[in-house]
Amino acid sequence: RTALRVDVIDDGDGVPEALRDTLFQPLVSGRADGTGLGLALARETAHEHGGELRCSSRPGATVFSLYLPLGEAHA
Repeated sequence: RTALRVDVIDDGDGVPEALRDTLFQPLVSGRADGTGLGLALARETAHEHGGELRCSSRPGATVFSLYLPLGEAHA
């Protein structure tokens, strides 16, 4: 299946290991002022469009990848 892939790359400290398994769950945040809704909503929106949102992280390199399926254009 053909898909569009959009990567958002960050060269910061990375996602803490303790958060990696729950990162996309609602109300999970690594920041004191975070709501923990952004990534959960982003992943749900991707799924609603037949796509995926993934994260790969290590110190100095975090990549969020959005995959959306490409289909035929409708007139």
